[in-house]
This record gives sequence, C-alpha cells and structure tokens, in this order.
Amino acid sequence: MTETRAKVHQTPTRINFACDPTPEERQAAMLALAFNGAGTLDEDDLSETASWDASNRPGIVGRGQVLAALAHVRAPVSLSVTQIVVQGKAATVSGRLTRDGEGLFMFCQILRFAPASRRQIAQIVSVEQKE
Repeated sequence: MTETRAKVHQTPTRINFACDPTPEERQAAMLALAFNGAGTLDEDDLSETASWDASNRPGIVGRGQVLAALAHVRAPVSLSVTQIVVQGKAATVSGRLTRDGEGLFMFCQILRFAPASRRQIAQIVSVEQKE
C-alpha cells in the first residue's frame, strides 16, 4: 500500500492507494481526486468547455464554473483508492472516503479527456454514495 498526502482548500487529506499505481495511473488519480476535494487540479487541466456531472447536484459546464464549484467541495479526512483504470481518452478512479461528521462514502470519478494524450479534461462524472 502506497500513501501520499495532498492539500486542497488548505485541508490535509490522507490518501491511500490500495494498489501500486503506475506514474500514468497516479497522475490520472490525482486529477480525479480533486473532484472529491483531494488531489491537485490546475486551470489548464480543464478544457474551456469542460462539463461536470455529479450525483449530488446539477451538471456544470465551462472551465470557470467547474473551478468555482470545486472551491466549495469539502475535503475528506481520508480517502482510499481501490481501483484506477486508464485507457485511451478515459480514466476511472474509485474507492472510499471519510468526511468529518458525515461518515464513509463510496466514490467513482470518470474522466474523459479531450485529446488522447490526456492533457485536458473534457468531462467529469462523479458518483458519491454514503455507505
């Protein structure tokens, strides 16, 4: 098991990988985890027309709107990645997370990239469900 720490919104999150991700998988995971309130995401990681569909709110379209919504995502206390799949223009990252005062959640982040080189995210689909 590999462990790393990330800071998002100035809140530390303990991130565990139940697998030993390749550098490509780790990079995709850290982008995906930003949508859980952990991981890292730069403005340039999103296409101008990026969309974000989440199970707990209406869809959002546009880089600025996605970044604004990310600013309101509450970081988890801990997060465990159980699976990462990267293939072509897509990546999925799934696992479990704990939010202080809210308990344990299962999550899955699905990323679709604009170019196959996976330089910019065009679409994010986020599913989070309380266990």
